[in-house]
Amino acid sequence: MNKKRLAVQFLLLTLLTAGTAFAQTLALKANIGVCACWDAVGLNIYEIFGLKVGTFSMIMHIICVSVQFLIQRKEFDVWKVLQIPYVVIFGTFLNFFYYDVMTFELKGYAIKVLFVILAYVGLALFLGPLLLLNLVNMPSEAMCIVISGKYEKDYAKVRVSLDALCILASVVLSLVGGVSLKVREGTVIGMLLLGPLEKVSMNFFRPYIQKLREETE
Repeated sequence: MNKKRLAVQFLLLTLLTAGTAFAQTLALKANIGVCACWDAVGLNIYEIFGLKVGTFSMIMHIICVSVQFLIQRKEFDVWKVLQIPYVVIFGTFLNFFYYDVMTFELKGYAIKVLFVILAYVGLALFLGPLLLLNLVNMPSEAMCIVISGKYEKDYAKVRVSLDALCILASVVLSLVGGVSLKVREGTVIGMLLLGPLEKVSMNFFRPYIQKLREETE
């Protein structure tokens, strides 16, 4: 294995993770609805209790890793532990961009919509090659895979159920906590844009990522 090329892969992983966190922050800043359900609940938690969005994301994803371990036990792959430092890094980036970089206020609905569109274009741009690298899985998705395999449930249904649970939790927190709804038109924009754009991104970056992966083998 080419250690230098492997190091390049992990450096690329870090840069793509930072880019993904930055793009996600654009949608958080617009605050007219976010696509990632963790973020919707995270914004509620921040506005009600003061816990930072990135920190909440770390906690929830570490819980997801714990669920994987509790279900798989001896079958739990030790390499899955790498999910924990990965989400800590991602959450740290998210906190940095949201609380330390984007300290300005967005004025005007059109600007907020523009930020949401840029957010999902950016997410597709960075998530495409990130998924192709396949070095570390996001704990929420990995947990859904484990649950679907253990209990013989369709993965898509498990993933949709998790999203639905997060949306319900976000709506309840908004109503009970007296804060604005986090599942709004921006969420719909994300649902319409992210999938198709991510597919385009993956198709574009696939030959470059494949070449990089082949050179490390």
